[in-house]
Amino acid sequence: MKSVPWKRRNPGTGNMINFEDNKINVLLLGNSGCGKSTLINAFLGREAAETGSGRAVTKNIEVYEDDMLPFRMIDTIGYEYSMFRQLRIKRDLARFSEESVKYRQADKLVHVIWYCIDGTAKRVDLDALSYIRSVIRSWKNVPVIFVITKSYSEKEMETSRQMAHDAVVRYNAKHRKAPINVQATVCVVAKEYEITDDVIVPARGLDELMEVTNSIVPKAKQAAEESIRKIDLRIRRNSANSLILSSTGAAVAVGAIPIAVPDSAVLCALQLRMMKGIAKNYGLQDEKLSSEAAKYILQAGATTAAGKALVKTLKTIPGLNLAASLIDASAAGTVTFLLGQTAAIVYEKFYTGEWSPDSVQLDSEVQNILDHLMPGITEQVRQFLSGSGGKLTVSAISDFFAGLLKKNH
Repeated sequence: MKSVPWKRRNPGTGNMINFEDNKINVLLLGNSGCGKSTLINAFLGREAAETGSGRAVTKNIEVYEDDMLPFRMIDTIGYEYSMFRQLRIKRDLARFSEESVKYRQADKLVHVIWYCIDGTAKRVDLDALSYIRSVIRSWKNVPVIFVITKSYSEKEMETSRQMAHDAVVRYNAKHRKAPINVQATVCVVAKEYEITDDVIVPARGLDELMEVTNSIVPKAKQAAEESIRKIDLRIRRNSANSLILSSTGAAVAVGAIPIAVPDSAVLCALQLRMMKGIAKNYGLQDEKLSSEAAKYILQAGATTAAGKALVKTLKTIPGLNLAASLIDASAAGTVTFLLGQTAAIVYEKFYTGEWSPDSVQLDSEVQNILDHLMPGITEQVRQFLSGSGGKLTVSAISDFFAGLLKKNH
């Protein structure tokens, strides 16, 4: 059988963001009072951060930019706030990251992190490094620059650099699977500091910080693109999963009605709608192609044969004492769940460019996916029903599939 022709925007990249934006985005993290606001104001050339006159994204995030600067600065609340506030900023940054991809907002991407450390504190909090790692879950490979603020003493600058280096080495040694990608350490005095009437420490280090930041832009953009693809796929997978779950729940309800599950026109129509929804979710815009692809996946999935085989298998579970309608409901849910999972895998492979129309035999590939998924999923259904003690409801069956999806992803 011929493979179905496919179309999608930006084939083979999964990247829907316009990267023609000339600016990169710098996320500032650090304890409250470490000098982030002073640093922002120094680059802006005005007292903006103290008054909170940036573009407010949430209560905890503000974006500052200027036409003269090659980067935007994304400011967040300090680290040492309560656990509730820390969870809030993590949640806000996760939403911030997803919105950057979902709504194609290039000004919300995270390219570089400046982790600001108060040089007068003479310590790097390892818990704060874990905090950095946790708040940038979506941007795992983003380059990090340690910015040692308030570096008033030249004598202590080298000590500060060594302190930061040692802290990163210790942290990464303990977290080999999720290290922090520290690219440089820069000591700065963002604003001249008067020690005595005769001794004033001038502002310094800002040019070096800008130079170092600019030097890692290529790496930063590459890391951002990789993260964008992952975020984009996560959003699409979550949307596909929602479609699969709602369709599976509806199929369970249909299966519980005393009609022959495999021959149910209602069930087939429901599954067809699910396929179309998943195809649209992964960027297949042509309605005709979407319908052809959805019908093909249904046919290749052998819905009728799968339904009959499942009903037969479920009826032979030793000691199972379930009404025929609940067995049919379980079979209908299982088939719909399997087909939804298959469709999501197929569409995603085309979306990412792993498959192309000219290089894949779709009929055999779909069958391979089904053959791979079927044993594991049907076995989990069998175990679920075997452990039910014959006491099940349609709602409980639907809840099982929701848990199964969460477990398998």
